[in-house]
Amino acid sequence: MFHRSSLAVIGLAFVAGPIGFSSSAQAGDDPFADEVISFTQGVGGSPAYNIPASALGSPDRISGECFGGSDVISAFSQAYCPDEIVSIGAGGELVVKFNTPVTDDPNNLYGIDLLLFGNAGFIDSNYPSGVVDGVFAEGGAIHVSADGINWIETKGLDADGLWPTVGFNDAGAYVQTPGSSPSDFTRPVDPSLTLDDFMGLNNDGVLELYRGSGGGTGIDLAAVNLPAVSYVRISLPPDAQFISPEIDAVADVSPRQPGDVNLDGIIDVADLLLVIGAWGAAVPGGPPADFDLNSVVDVQDLLVVISHWGR
Repeated sequence: MFHRSSLAVIGLAFVAGPIGFSSSAQAGDDPFADEVISFTQGVGGSPAYNIPASALGSPDRISGECFGGSDVISAFSQAYCPDEIVSIGAGGELVVKFNTPVTDDPNNLYGIDLLLFGNAGFIDSNYPSGVVDGVFAEGGAIHVSADGINWIETKGLDADGLWPTVGFNDAGAYVQTPGSSPSDFTRPVDPSLTLDDFMGLNNDGVLELYRGSGGGTGIDLAAVNLPAVSYVRISLPPDAQFISPEIDAVADVSPRQPGDVNLDGIIDVADLLLVIGAWGAAVPGGPPADFDLNSVVDVQDLLVVISHWGR
């Protein structure tokens, strides 16, 4: 199981009011959130997990250093150290900013533009079998803004929810040795997938559906009618009970080359064959060959591959 039990045994301080941050805690133009604008932990937030800068930069791939351990982060075993995640309780909120705005890019995989990483994990009722029997997630409303003043909610999405973070494409569910193939924290999971598609799958089956993604809740800015955003806010209402979302990172999705079905950076015969093999109604979790996102792999998608051949 993922190590959420650690939240109950660490920490003394409780942050009751907002904290302001005037400068970036992580400089540079990378794909991850760069600056904490404000933070209020709220009621029920895990006391020691009150370091908002934990939500800046890349998600973690290894957890447990705070206890002298080294647990590979998988869909079943999530980040659990105070310097890796920040906890938000009832009435609390976290606001982060990107130095470079996140844009609504039609070349982003599945149309997803923004990813939020918490420490939700798949439930393994027969631990340590590593078989999905549900998901332990703690919600959190997500709002986005271009200017930090006017906010729009991304309805129907949880900040600390689907999909669990995965650190490596070739590591087991509960291991201490890192894999040799790091996952891509700027590549989303297919949003047409549901929890039902994962129920009963083992770790290898989960990784197959992730297709190299590092997980995270995916947001399409087109759904909120914004061409770009610089600010992201995660919050819980004051009357929330028994939940406290933890946030690890917020990421800008990297665009893919049009026509690149297998995501290897080259458009060639392999991509052509994948389009042909996926012909017809797009299958959740199948090869991402539906470039125009009309839920059908057809001649229009084939022409995208041909027109970008060799690039």
